[in-house]
Amino acid sequence: MQQTKRHHYVPKAYLKAFCDSSGRLLVYRKDDPSEPLHVTPDATQFRRYYYSQPTPAGGRDNNSLESVFSTIESRWPETVDRLLRREDVNDRLESIFEFMSLQRVRVPASRDATEAVLAQSVKDAMKLMLRNGTIPPPPSGFEDLPNQIEITIDPHRSIHAMTSILQGMGQLYSRIGIAAVHNCTARPFLTSDNPVLWFDPSLPFEEQRPYAVSPKVGPVLLVFPVSPTLVLVGSTEYRESFGRHGLLHSDVPDEAWVDQINAQVCRFAYEAVIAQASGQEELVALFGGASPVVEAVSIPVANGLATIHRTVFGQRVQKPKWRRD
Repeated sequence: MQQTKRHHYVPKAYLKAFCDSSGRLLVYRKDDPSEPLHVTPDATQFRRYYYSQPTPAGGRDNNSLESVFSTIESRWPETVDRLLRREDVNDRLESIFEFMSLQRVRVPASRDATEAVLAQSVKDAMKLMLRNGTIPPPPSGFEDLPNQIEITIDPHRSIHAMTSILQGMGQLYSRIGIAAVHNCTARPFLTSDNPVLWFDPSLPFEEQRPYAVSPKVGPVLLVFPVSPTLVLVGSTEYRESFGRHGLLHSDVPDEAWVDQINAQVCRFAYEAVIAQASGQEELVALFGGASPVVEAVSIPVANGLATIHRTVFGQRVQKPKWRRD
């Protein structure tokens, strides 16, 4: 069997809707947004063997997850065409939610966050062992070693975590309705390597945190760009209408609304912002130093340490590379 090496975490089937007339798109790297790449979908948003899994025999399965993802992706271009024509797509709602969910859990922004939480749990265990005298203390002059040590996590662990994150998204979907919002302005929608985003819209822009909403009550706003002229918007305000009529179509009120959506897309982007055409470089650069990352605060308690994890907009750090012996 031919082995799949390039595992696209943002599928080509999704990226093609953002291509220009030459079949290419602009990729603004957040580490250097001043020099965008003008590339085809096949040449971007992938990592080698990103979804490979170990087999019981000691080998590696490079194809199974990619095959499952490809099956889900295969219907997306037709769905996009129907959405752009403002057709009734209520017979495809399940596949729309499925595709959208997959684009949240499979990307580096999600997987790196999972591995960061697991790495912190290892650090907490080591600190607890030091506190209890289970392991010898660091040598003199290296007292802060437990905070500085790098912990690498088997990436296979974050693949397994996708299931629990998907279940959490199901609970989120139960609180909202979605609508297709068409953009007839001269300002195109942007997208990113982390294209599914949600937040609490009742908070001021500066106080909003990625993927942080009040449990069970309170407003939610979800955004998923579909093309430069279309975005899916989920909202608690749409829930009643969505329950009666399913997905409805509406229009962007003005360019200012597009700018608000694009600002959210840029700051939720993890490593890259993606555009069909140039013209929004200032906005991209404005959020070049901020990505959704996990922040951990450890608090000593009677029986050990309690760590609080939350997602914030902060500086993305290079993840230590996992090496199998």
